[in-house]
Amino acid sequence: MIPTARTARFLRTYMRGGAAPLREEELRIDVGGQEREATLYLPRTRRAVPGWVVLHGLTVPGRRHRALEVFVRSLAASGAAVLVPDVPAWRALRLDVDAARQTLLSASAVLMARPEVRPGGVGAVGFSFGATHALMATADPAVRAAVRAVVAFGGYADIEKGVHTLLTGEHEWAGVRHVIDPDPYGRWIMVGNYLTAVPEFAAMEGVARGALSLAVEAGHRGKGSWEADYDGMKAEIRAGLSAAEREVWDVVAPPAGTPMPDREAARALAARFAPAVLRANPGLDARVVLPRLGGRIVLSHGRADRLVPYTETLRIQSLLPAEADVSVAITGLFAHSAHAGAMHPFTRAREAGVFIRLLNQALGSV
Repeated sequence: MIPTARTARFLRTYMRGGAAPLREEELRIDVGGQEREATLYLPRTRRAVPGWVVLHGLTVPGRRHRALEVFVRSLAASGAAVLVPDVPAWRALRLDVDAARQTLLSASAVLMARPEVRPGGVGAVGFSFGATHALMATADPAVRAAVRAVVAFGGYADIEKGVHTLLTGEHEWAGVRHVIDPDPYGRWIMVGNYLTAVPEFAAMEGVARGALSLAVEAGHRGKGSWEADYDGMKAEIRAGLSAAEREVWDVVAPPAGTPMPDREAARALAARFAPAVLRANPGLDARVVLPRLGGRIVLSHGRADRLVPYTETLRIQSLLPAEADVSVAITGLFAHSAHAGAMHPFTRAREAGVFIRLLNQALGSV
C-alpha cells in the first residue's frame, strides 16, 4: 500500500512524536451558550487546507492527553487545520450524550469561518466514547450539513454488550465468543456513574464514589489502570465498605493481576447493571441512531483493545445503512489509545499496510 502525500506527512510527524513546525492558537469558543477552551493547530502554508474537529474521549487530561496530542499534531502536519475543543463533562468522566452534537456544531462553525480553512465543510474525528457520539451527532441535519466525513477510532455500538465485556471480559461476533482481560478503567467509569441506578444497589454510593475516584486517579497518573499502583487505593476504599458492598467491589476493583475472581458473579452483576445503565441514560443507545446515518464514514479499531473490543466497530458497521460510504480497518498495531505489543516483522508489515490504507481513506475524505 503506497501512502498519499498527506499520509506520508502524517506518518513522518507521528514517528517523531508529533514534532512539527506548526502554528498553535488557544481559543475560547461558545458551545451551547457556555465558553469552552479549544486548541487550533495550523500547518505553515498559505494555501487553504481541509478542516478537522477532533473530539477526545472520557479522559481527565482531555485534549491534553499525550497520545491525542501526537495524533492531532500529525494530522495538522499532513496539511490540515485541526481544532480540538475541550469537553468538560467528558473530562469529569460524565457520559454527556449531547456534548458531541453541541461541540461539533460550534467547532465546525468556528473552523469554517477561518480563512485558512478550505470551504465546503469539515471532517470530524472521535476517539472511544467520542467516536460513537461523533457519529451519532451527524443524525442532526445541522451537524451533517457542516461535517462531510466522520473518522471513528475505537467506538462502541451496543452499550449493554460493552458493559458486559467490561465486567466479564466476554464479547462475541458472528457467533464466535472471545474472552479478554478487560481494562478496569471503563468499568470504574460506568460503575461510578450508574451503579446506584440498579434498585438493589441504590444505597451503594461508597462503591460508586470509590470506582469513579479510581478512574480519576488513573487519568491524573497516566498509568494503566491494570497496574498494581492502584492496589493501595483499592484496599483503602474496600476497608470502608459493608460486606454487601465488598461483594460488588471485588468484581469491580480486584487487586492487579487477579484472574477473573468469579466469572459467574461478574455475569450476574452485568445482567443487572447493563440494562440499568441504558434506563438511566437512553441516549447511550447508538443502535437506534446508527441506521439513520449517511455520508462518508471511516471506522477503525485496535484488535488488542481491552477497553472497547474491536467487535463493537464491526457491530457499528453492521448497523449503518447500505447507502452510507463506509470503510473499516481493524488493526493489530494499536490497542485502545496506545501501541499494541511486539509482533513478528511480517505481521507488522502487513498491519502497517492496513494502517496506511486507513490513513489514505481518512485523510482523503475531506
